This record gives sequence, C-alpha cells and structure tokens, in this order.
Amino acid sequence: MGIHKVLYPWLVVGVLHESPSRLGLAQLALLLPNLLFILPGGVVSDRSHRGTWLSLLFLLFLLPLGALMVAVISGELSFNMLLLFGVSFGSLLAFVQPARESLLGYAAPELMHQAVAKVMAIQFIAQGAGFLVAGQLGNFSLPELLGIQIVIFVLSSILIKRSHPLPKEHSKEQTKEPSAELADSAEVKTKSVKQSWLELRDGLQLFRDDKGLLHLLMIVFATGFLAFGVYLVGMPLIAREFYNGGAELYAILQVVFSLGIVSANLGVMKQAKLNARPGRLMVVSFLLRGSLVGVIALVPSLWLLFPVVYVWGFFSGLSMTLGRTILHNQVSHAMRSRAASVYQLCLLAGAPLGAWVCGLTIEGIGLSSAFVLIAGATLVVSMLTAAFSPLWHLKAAKAA
Repeated sequence: MGIHKVLYPWLVVGVLHESPSRLGLAQLALLLPNLLFILPGGVVSDRSHRGTWLSLLFLLFLLPLGALMVAVISGELSFNMLLLFGVSFGSLLAFVQPARESLLGYAAPELMHQAVAKVMAIQFIAQGAGFLVAGQLGNFSLPELLGIQIVIFVLSSILIKRSHPLPKEHSKEQTKEPSAELADSAEVKTKSVKQSWLELRDGLQLFRDDKGLLHLLMIVFATGFLAFGVYLVGMPLIAREFYNGGAELYAILQVVFSLGIVSANLGVMKQAKLNARPGRLMVVSFLLRGSLVGVIALVPSLWLLFPVVYVWGFFSGLSMTLGRTILHNQVSHAMRSRAASVYQLCLLAGAPLGAWVCGLTIEGIGLSSAFVLIAGATLVVSMLTAAFSPLWHLKAAKAA
C-alpha cells in the first residue's frame, strides 16, 4: 500500500502530467467504490471465515496490478486506464478493510487502544518502507515496482491463511449433504439476500441509536472531506508546485508523514489507559491538523516543512487510533465488521468527495488559498463539535 499510495497519484501528475482536477478525479475513482461496496463488505465479512476470505481478496489484487503492468510494458498507459485501475483496486479494498479491521475485536476493551496502536504502527512502518521504494522511481522501472507489489500480495495471501486457518469443524460442515444444498439453492439464495439486508440494517441502527457513535461518524466524515481530501490531492502538488520536486520529494514527504503516525501510535502503546475523554482529544487533533495545513499554505522552507508534515502525521495517527478505539469499545464483536464498514464508509465517503473538491478549488483559487480555506473550515467544524456534540463528553471504556 505504501508503494501504491505514491505510485498511483504520481502516475497521474508526474508521468501523465495531468491537472489538479484530474488528480482529484483519479483519487475519486479509487475511493468511490467504498461507497458502493464497503457496507456489503462488512456483512460478507461477518458471515465468512476471515482468514480464507482475506487470503482470496489479496490474490484478487493481482488482476488490476497485472493489467496495469501490461499497459505500462506495452506503452498504452493512459488516464482512462488509471481510472479503471483505481475503480478495481478500490473495490477490492472495500471488502478487505472491514474484514481486516474486525480482527482487532479479539483484544480486551481496556487494552483496545494499545492493540489499535500496535496495528497502526506496524502498518505505517511498512507503508513508510513502501514510500521509500516507490521514491526510487528513477532507479526502478514501473514494471519492477508493480512486480514487487504482486509478490507482496501473494505472500500476504499465504501468511494470512496460515495465521487464520479454517477450523476443521467448519470444513466438515461445508462438505455435508451437497445434493440437498443444490436442491434448495433458490430458496437459500432468497433467504441469504433477505438476511444480508437485515444484517446491514442492524449495523446502521447501531449508529442511529447511539448519539455518541453517530457524532463519531460525523467527525470522521469531516476528516475524510477536509483532512484526507487535502492530503490526497495537496501532498503531491506540494512537492510539484511549491518546491519543484519529483517523485523522490513526494515519497520523502510521505515517509515523514508516516513517521508522525508511527510516533503517535508508539506513544499510545505505552499508555496503560486511554485518555479519559478520547472524543475530546480526537476533536482537538482534528483542529490542529487543519491549523498545520494553514502553515503549509505559507510555503515554508524545506527545513520547516518536514517538521510541520511530521506533526501533521502525528495528529492524524492519534485521531485514527482514537476513532477506531472508540468504535471497537462501543460495539459487540458479532457486529464489528458491519460497524467498521459504516465507519470506513463515512471516512471514505468524505475522502473522494474532498479530493475532487480540493482539486477543483486549487484550480480555481490556487494552492495556497485553497489550503487557507480548508484550515478555516476545519476551525469551524471543530468549534461546532466542541459546543454541541456528545462526542466532546464521551468517556473512555473501563475494564470489565
């Protein structure tokens, strides 16, 4: 994913030399499938064996990566091809995320913040390594980088299946009375579809009935629209427009951002207890991220830019960990994949829309002015949340 996060946008702006609005459209194509498939993905995950299901999904990533590799080798890489790649890659992510997220449900509630922080730290350390590899685009060819991704997905598929094997009892049940199952296939399919809708409705009702969780979704949507929107579109343009840099500078900025995320999670891992007011801390970190976007709008020198991006990553990592910890502590294990899918839906519903709007805004008023506008919007959302939202008063979960 680290290689992907650098390579995909850089193919748009650095290889095809497309406009900011085209970059926003490309990010929209990658993230929009989550709006369509992440809720069904949560239902499927809750009804499937996680290890087997994730192993299959990781192998399916070879299809879009293989198609992209063929296009690059044949010299037929185009913007439309990248849009098609983004849609297919994003569709698979919509099913991967809730299944992977639900594995956190095995942690004890009072230690959930440490479990989430450990996962986040490992995830972004690995992504940082991917950023460094992708930053060597001048030394590696595009097919070589895509080949590295393919190998990693194959290894991931093997490892997740080994670490979460299918129980023997489950295997026996699957092979029992196949003729009866075929005879009743139509009835089973009808019941399955109806049951899926009922399970999806139950997942949505969690947030309707719990105002704290509902307002968590609101701040997560705002994070996707404002913070992730500027990150997805603004970060590569910072490298290209502000500092006349290439893929290497963009990759370095991504690494610095990831170091901030990892640092935040290493700090959370050392805490025996979560902050007494995690919702309040989440809102404050959201506000501070917006303020740092305003600082970047001033085009600071590189020696100041790197610390600013690092702190931006720190508060992003803290906010992500807090949001996921609040979610897992408020939801039962049986509903966790569906709850995680709704959570991710709000985050990723805001992100593609924010990326698209950010790209249009940058084209309309310029990069610096767009960053100032986003910083101001973040301030307004933070003040309204602090004044009126129950999230501001939400208390941390206690040990049972």
